[in-house]
Amino acid sequence: MIPGTVLTESNVEAVVVPGDTVVERRIIPGGHYAEPMVHRSLRAAAGESAPRRDHMNDELLYIMAGAGTIAIGVKGHDESCEVREGDAVQIHAGESWTVVVSEGELHLLSFLVPAPVTPWSAQLARPIDRVIHVARLGEQHSQTATADRQFEVLFDRKRGSRGATMFVGFIPTSGAPEHYHLYDEICVIIRGSGLLHALGRAQPIESGSAFHVAPRLLHAIDNPNPADIWILGVFRPEGSAAAAYYPDGRPAPTNEG
Repeated sequence: MIPGTVLTESNVEAVVVPGDTVVERRIIPGGHYAEPMVHRSLRAAAGESAPRRDHMNDELLYIMAGAGTIAIGVKGHDESCEVREGDAVQIHAGESWTVVVSEGELHLLSFLVPAPVTPWSAQLARPIDRVIHVARLGEQHSQTATADRQFEVLFDRKRGSRGATMFVGFIPTSGAPEHYHLYDEICVIIRGSGLLHALGRAQPIESGSAFHVAPRLLHAIDNPNPADIWILGVFRPEGSAAAAYYPDGRPAPTNEG
């Protein structure tokens, strides 16, 4: 996995398990990093999926398209959540879950975040408040990041996320200036198109494009269009999405890191 390189579903082969309704593509696999985050595309067809469970990772899901029901096994019972495009779902390590789709296809963006069961992830883990399993885009207060970019947090420790923050950033025509973060981040474009500037090159980005931003990697987003680019970001350790720095090391005006 090379930080700053744009990848899409077309770059990876599908994994299909007989009897399951879900087709998986591991877009950002983690490479040679220790305790890495992973990004997958999950496409669930009509019907009920096979049960899924991960004992090593918490999972954050974002509904890219479609609608359905996700049932999460929580403390001996199932908690059913009706979900649709723009919703996000949080599943802690060890919790089982299934997805049911009545018709069409449910497209989920999956982010695996190492749970606090290994040394580094345990060190990064934050004390959490109550666990919220579903967040809906548009229901949280928008905040300001670099330039005039806005973002909305879907999951952080206040909503029960132990190791990561999930947010959606809205990048206007002015774009996002060159900057870096101290956290480790995976980004996916969920709406709009433009260019990612990183590694000394400009790469096209559009809906479904994903890239890994390693700590201190300089990057910028160019938006040549009148409509905002929407970027879904998941970063660790959990913290503020406004914690950004300019190339000379100056904190961005809204830096809350």
